[in-house]
Amino acid sequence: MGFKLSDQETVISYQHDTGEWRLYTNVRKHMTKWGELVENAHTYEENGRVISMEGTLPDIVVSMHKKREISEETRKAMGERLRAVKERAEDE
Repeated sequence: MGFKLSDQETVISYQHDTGEWRLYTNVRKHMTKWGELVENAHTYEENGRVISMEGTLPDIVVSMHKKREISEETRKAMGERLRAVKERAEDE
């Protein structure tokens, strides 16, 4: 059965004294995204299906940054540069 949408959550916490990032999630998308990166993973199953997991994350996996705001003009310029690089790579 799993969890209702309103009950799904992902919690990432940092323990300063051990330097560990701890993860708990019962969100399917997050289990798929971070599942292979979780160390000392403990999964919980229901009817043979994983419904939640917890464990530690390596320090290099966790980062927080401000969302980058890109204007439409800048987005188009970036797209053109990417297209040019791809075309050069195909010609080689």
